Amino acid sequence: MRRRSVAVALALVAPFLAATTSPAPASVPASVPVAVTAAVPPDPATALVLGQQAYDYGFPLLEFLRVRREETSVRCPDAVGNAPVNSFSHARRFADASFRDVVAVNTDTLYSIAQLDLGRGPVVLRHPDMGRRYYSFAMLDPFTNVIATPGTREDGGRAGAIQVRWSGNPGPRSAARDRGVTRVVTSAYRRVWVIGRTLATDRADQRRAYTLMKRYSLTLPDGTRRRFPDGCRPGAPEEHPTPTTGPAFVRRLNAALAHNPPPRRDRPLLERLRPYGIGPGLSPERAGLDPLTLRSLYAGIEAGAATLLTATKGDALATAVRHDGWYDPPDDIGDYGTDYRFRAQIAAAGLGANTRAEATYPVGVTDGHGVLYTGTHRYRLTFAPGELPPVRYFWSLTMYDADGYLVPNADDRYSVGPSHPPLVRRRDGSVVIAVQRTEPTGTRVNWLPAPSGQFRLNLRLYGPRRAVLTRRWTPPPVQDLGVSR
Repeated sequence: MRRRSVAVALALVAPFLAATTSPAPASVPASVPVAVTAAVPPDPATALVLGQQAYDYGFPLLEFLRVRREETSVRCPDAVGNAPVNSFSHARRFADASFRDVVAVNTDTLYSIAQLDLGRGPVVLRHPDMGRRYYSFAMLDPFTNVIATPGTREDGGRAGAIQVRWSGNPGPRSAARDRGVTRVVTSAYRRVWVIGRTLATDRADQRRAYTLMKRYSLTLPDGTRRRFPDGCRPGAPEEHPTPTTGPAFVRRLNAALAHNPPPRRDRPLLERLRPYGIGPGLSPERAGLDPLTLRSLYAGIEAGAATLLTATKGDALATAVRHDGWYDPPDDIGDYGTDYRFRAQIAAAGLGANTRAEATYPVGVTDGHGVLYTGTHRYRLTFAPGELPPVRYFWSLTMYDADGYLVPNADDRYSVGPSHPPLVRRRDGSVVIAVQRTEPTGTRVNWLPAPSGQFRLNLRLYGPRRAVLTRRWTPPPVQDLGVSR
């Protein structure tokens, strides 16, 4: 994939090298000191590659900040993930096929989304006793790594009060004891994204889950909760797209790195980028680059922006063909270390992913023979007796069209699994799922409606057991039964 991306970048760089005018100078916030680096020898080829690496490195951070800025731009919480800082937005019910705000939305859990600002001190997240109902609060840092996931797996079902504190402003040592806190999560960053998930089943159970979710709270450092006027209308969130042009991307990235200091493990890459003006307080226009090298740097960034999602899909397809049609993300998902390319791919295809310990998401890309799915054919997925997905909490199989959206159907049926009753089992304990446009005629078969065109399948495994984590258990291949009649 990297070779393919560089080849595309070399093709894209030609028009940039032919231009004679220089881009407008980049700027950084007045509060950030601007460093001037020593001139580097002309090296357009290296600049091109480093531009692509800079895009991979910086894209997840800028996406995190984009989502944060957009979600917190409303006046009060809505029901689709937007709320002012340090307050929750709770979904009342599952999405349906009309939902187009995000791709690959699930119909297993209701979301509770919050953007925390720990600059004035710790924030305490409280939840009631959840009993046996699955719940989790994935907490992500600005580099999209999961720093903790309070919930069923880590804490059990009892009521909890989780204090989230910033190491740069941890608050008084006695705060945890004074507030009855049951757990402390320390973040290296002031900004934390909370993605809460609460399991539900049918409409009645969604109402019961939502009743519990309304008792989730975020207590501010002064002990109060944010309040909003009765009848407040949140308004539409603002849009702040991540830049795709080289100068704008670097300008935004350098400012973001100044306010979200990168971890020590990133120093080797940042040392390579520094002479080219990429880093906190830097500017490529002040780095002493010759015009050709500068334009190559920006061309590499723009090539990365143009090819990331396509290359991500290509990699997933290549992997799926080798594994019975399924793409199962690598082990470092949600805790990426220095795997910057993979982190960028996840930011492009599924920002906010869990770690594998919490949940895994094999994606069905092709049938067992490596052929892409199409609604003109009928398919069967069969879990043999004793071979159902080995999970502690729940699993589901969800249908998405080629663009990642739920597929409209008369029954509003988007997923199959134990949390989508009634799950039909055969007498021997096996489970058969018919994936096709029309309802199957056979008995003891679960139906997952397909669209007329291409589609993909997502298998969600929450609380995966060791057999899944070690890949001793993998999803069985999907059988193509031929053209629909």
